[in-house]
Amino acid sequence: MTEPTQPHDALFKQTFSQVAHAAGELRAVLPPSLVARIDFSTLTLCAGSYVDEALRGSQSDLLFSAKVAGKPALLYVLFEHQSQPDELMPLRLWGYVQRILKQHLASLPEGTPALPLPVVIPVVLHHGDSGWSAARRLEDLFDQELVAQAGLGDLIPRLSFVLDDLTELTDEALQARQLALEPLLALWALRDARSRKRLDRARGHLVSLLAELFEGPDGAQALWTLLRYVGAVADETAARSLYDALQTAKPEVKDALMTLAEKWIAEGEARGKAEGKAEGKAETLRKLLTLKFGELSDAASHRLAAASEPQLDRWIERVLSAGSIDDVLA
Repeated sequence: MTEPTQPHDALFKQTFSQVAHAAGELRAVLPPSLVARIDFSTLTLCAGSYVDEALRGSQSDLLFSAKVAGKPALLYVLFEHQSQPDELMPLRLWGYVQRILKQHLASLPEGTPALPLPVVIPVVLHHGDSGWSAARRLEDLFDQELVAQAGLGDLIPRLSFVLDDLTELTDEALQARQLALEPLLALWALRDARSRKRLDRARGHLVSLLAELFEGPDGAQALWTLLRYVGAVADETAARSLYDALQTAKPEVKDALMTLAEKWIAEGEARGKAEGKAEGKAETLRKLLTLKFGELSDAASHRLAAASEPQLDRWIERVLSAGSIDDVLA
């Protein structure tokens, strides 16, 4: 797996690529009748990503295989980390599921029957600024009046997905999932870290949980992943407030915790300076692209927002000679 470069992507993948953590999340969000038929001892992370290249700044994914009722199946978890729900999500998922099945067919040893295809179960994890308001079924994207009048229901593609909308998840519901501490804190961070009000409200309770995480197996790495995420997405004042609160941790972990926190704050300050330069270059490139090619698509805007400074430098060099936006962002 390549190293994630975006903070949402990094926290999602570093947490839920661990099979035990993924199993806890799937148990919590899938229908109980399905959970009862999944042999979680067979759950295995599969290599690869199926997200469109242009959307990798706003979507991340993980694919798992498992036995369901004794038969092979695939569980596809797509993490939607843009501010608003994607109204075309069912269509995008349909494309990703097709890619998964085509890869499955291509991997079969010669002479192996192609059918039956493995069932692919799509799960969307969403943490936008507001709750999910878009369609959850592919068939709902079509003209419903025409479908009903012409009796086309059996002739249009069908696909629905399981939705885990973190925006609507209460503290009580999150605690009721009985997850391990690392995925519990990861879901908390994905839901709350961008809200100064929520971060401040939870600060006192968080200190004890973060100290407990630090004392567990691979605790320093798990805590570092969480702190880097909070530092990347939280309001600077709120992040500094959390740093100050960490100084109240119990004595036996305080020194080690503060060493890590000081490194976190220092990295955040350095990153802030670098991001300031990157944002300026992104805005310059946006202006150049708009002047030459017209209004940017949402996908191109996402790529600019997610790009690193070296990427932006390469793209700026291409603007004069490129024939299209795609040529610049290739």
